[in-house]
Amino acid sequence: MKSILFIFLCGIFLSLSCGNSRHLNEQKIQQGLEGIVQIVKGDRMPSPDVPLAEPAGYPTTVYIHELTAVSQLRKLNKAGLYANVPTTLVASVKTDSLGHFAVELPPGEYSVFVQYENGFYANWFNEKNQIGPALVQEKKLTRLKLLVSADATF
Repeated sequence: MKSILFIFLCGIFLSLSCGNSRHLNEQKIQQGLEGIVQIVKGDRMPSPDVPLAEPAGYPTTVYIHELTAVSQLRKLNKAGLYANVPTTLVASVKTDSLGHFAVELPPGEYSVFVQYENGFYANWFNEKNQIGPALVQEKKLTRLKLLVSADATF
């Protein structure tokens, strides 16, 4: 009798957990940013003897600011790492344990930063020297792959 009750309870818990994941997928955002934050460290020079490790998902916080020029930032001791971001914070979102994130945003141009150590990390620029640029268009989802490589050598 106890084993039947155990199986019954396991079935209930399983159906409840599946129901919750289905519910989250139904609420997927329609406009904004979606992506993954990954990290690489150490020697990233290609070698025929040692294959490079794949980037790992990085659980952190992603900060979306008004479009920011590099000249507005104060650099820290590592490439791509900044002390603070003086432009207006539009949104922030925590990634999951694998580094995935999604945030709904109005159309516009933004700068995207990743919390890393005691600073804000971004290492890509546009032709106007604006850092971490991302464009959100009406009724579209912009996908990003953010790679934190502050402790890697290439």
